[in-house]
Amino acid sequence: MVSTSSNDLAQLEYEFATSPNSEAFIPLAEAYLGMGRFVEAMVVCKKGIKAHPDLPTGRLIMARIYSDQAKHQKAIDELEKLLKLSPENAEAYHLLGNVQMKLGKEEQGVGHLKKALDIDPDMTAAREALLKIGIDYTPRSAAAQPAAQPAAQQASPAAPTMSERPTERQMPVVAPQQAPDTQPGEPGAMPPADIITEPSMHVAQPRPAPRPRSGPRPAHKRRIADIYNDMEERNRKPQRKGIKYTLYMGGVLAVILVIYVIYTWQAGIKQKKINDHLEKGRASFNQDTYAGYKKALENYRAIYKLDKNHLEALSRGAFICAVLPGEFSGPKALYQEGMKYINQALASKESNSMLTAARGLMAMYASSNTNEARKILEEGLKENAGSAVLHTALGYVLLKKGELAEARDHLMEGAKQSEIRALVGLGLYAMRRTMYREATQAFHRALQSDREHVKSTLYMGILALLWGDSPGRRKVAADMLKHFHEEMEATASDNEKAYAELIDTVLKIRERKTRRAGLTKLATLMKAHSSDALFLFVGAKELRRQRKLKQAKEAIEKALRLDGSRPDFALEEAAIYLAMKDYEGTRSRAMRVQEMDAESGQASILIGDAYLGEKNFEKAKQYYKEATKFEDTEALSHLRLGDAFVAQTNPDVDRAQAQYELAVPGLRTSGEGNLASQTCVKLAKIYASKNRHKEFLNILQIAKKSDASNAEPYCMIAGNINIDTKDGREQAKEYCGNCVKLDAGGEFSGHCKEVLKKIR
Repeated sequence: MVSTSSNDLAQLEYEFATSPNSEAFIPLAEAYLGMGRFVEAMVVCKKGIKAHPDLPTGRLIMARIYSDQAKHQKAIDELEKLLKLSPENAEAYHLLGNVQMKLGKEEQGVGHLKKALDIDPDMTAAREALLKIGIDYTPRSAAAQPAAQPAAQQASPAAPTMSERPTERQMPVVAPQQAPDTQPGEPGAMPPADIITEPSMHVAQPRPAPRPRSGPRPAHKRRIADIYNDMEERNRKPQRKGIKYTLYMGGVLAVILVIYVIYTWQAGIKQKKINDHLEKGRASFNQDTYAGYKKALENYRAIYKLDKNHLEALSRGAFICAVLPGEFSGPKALYQEGMKYINQALASKESNSMLTAARGLMAMYASSNTNEARKILEEGLKENAGSAVLHTALGYVLLKKGELAEARDHLMEGAKQSEIRALVGLGLYAMRRTMYREATQAFHRALQSDREHVKSTLYMGILALLWGDSPGRRKVAADMLKHFHEEMEATASDNEKAYAELIDTVLKIRERKTRRAGLTKLATLMKAHSSDALFLFVGAKELRRQRKLKQAKEAIEKALRLDGSRPDFALEEAAIYLAMKDYEGTRSRAMRVQEMDAESGQASILIGDAYLGEKNFEKAKQYYKEATKFEDTEALSHLRLGDAFVAQTNPDVDRAQAQYELAVPGLRTSGEGNLASQTCVKLAKIYASKNRHKEFLNILQIAKKSDASNAEPYCMIAGNINIDTKDGREQAKEYCGNCVKLDAGGEFSGHCKEVLKKIR
């Protein structure tokens, strides 16, 4: 493959821009093809074929473009058109044979490769292709050539000897034909028959000089040359008229030349403008942000004004017109603009993966037709199975349909090529399954690709608050909110600004001093964004934490009416019913989650919790054991099993201890520090009951490390310190001080306050 430098490419682009109807498209299309820029190669080649429909080279390049993209049927169609124009085109037969071999049509492929060699026996590539499959073929043209004859046989027969020559009597006497306009004795006249002698004995006589003509020949004896001479005489014009005609034609040609120069100059300027807009549009488009898409759309609109058939501008413009209203709550009027671009591209019978993705997303967002969207995208993947943009778009459609396992597979294909939208989609997939650690990892990867990615920043903040209430998670949410305000707020969409306001409101609710104001603000926000299911879900979860169960139930029911495909919404509804001690309602809703997500360990745990609430310990343990099968709930299910063994009528402390010991490391590694700390405290109480003092102190130290905001471990350690010694008093003072600081006015700080009074 010949490499093309940027200077060479620029020169080829300039030549094509200034001569769009010339054959300059051939080297430019080949350069793009060599660089793997298939879209540009296809656009240039199609324009060239349109200007030169009978030029075989253009169609051959187009077939190569299709072949390199694995669009084998299109390549075959193009080659068949080429062979109608040029039936003896060896390169066409060679490529056709290779394509058919890739499709498994070996018999047809071999036939066309042989045909290529029949036309051009020196075509090494075709010969090697046949040798790879064990066929050593001799072209017909080579086989048809006769073997070399001996030199003696190739020479002309020797002239007959005198004894072999026929005599005069043997020679036939033939009367020669005489030219119609010659007389005997004139040039061109044949000698009389009676003086014809033996050919070998004849001696050429000098031709007599022609007789001068004494006047015009009779009409029946005139030569053709004479007739043409007379015609030239009649058509000859005066010299002056010829000069005027020459000057006139020169002026016309000069005007045409000026027009051509102006046209090519303007075409060059036009192409330069298009290239500038393309470069800016691509850079903005790849940001996958509201502001980036808006800037990109402005550039694609400008290209559309210059060239209404520019495929990249049409396809990316349509994609943006689907995504802005569909994912950023942009103006719905963009759907109509996007359909205009799609129809324009389809009318030109050109397409690419981006256009197919735009059609699929438009069907989902503008028409709410997820089945049609899926069909469009799956058809596109048949043509281009490795397209990241198609896999990602299909992943989003499947998320909307609630088909989570398939959605994950397609989003992972998109993420392999660092498609930032695919990484965000994987985060959304994990959120739907309440797999908050995996969701955090996906959004973190997206932010590593682009630190200014607004959606990932906001989702990280929301996710931290959904995951739990600990100082560490509150800090993550606060950091994400600060980053948004400092770097992104000016260019964010109204919807994104509203999510930032939601994060700020929940953080206020988590602080005692601002809790009441935060709850009032949350009610206002939920009313203002009552059509946003995620808003309602976050609000419902926070209201449940604050024991506002009636409002939480109303909010989650509205969220499910807006989007009933999300298992995390249904799971939250089950958790609210559990908090209300409606155990039957909890089970029925958790079982609905299992129908939506067969691998939901959280649903099994909630069903177990409902049975535990009814003191049906055996049923509870059955569902907790079922939850140990799932990686994301294995540690939590061990914790719940320990609780069940402790809570049963005859507590089984030993089995509870074993389950808690299994739970602690898993909870710590999965990011559940708060639960890990609480489980350590439960273990410490069991160790204390068995007088295992060393294990008691060790597990409480682990409890402190797991969640530094948990006051209970400090209180328990302080209660086991001998304050009669100086060292003991210092240790008790330290631990009790931390307990009171963390739990001011709480249930643990009372004992520590009494200890502090004694040692002061």
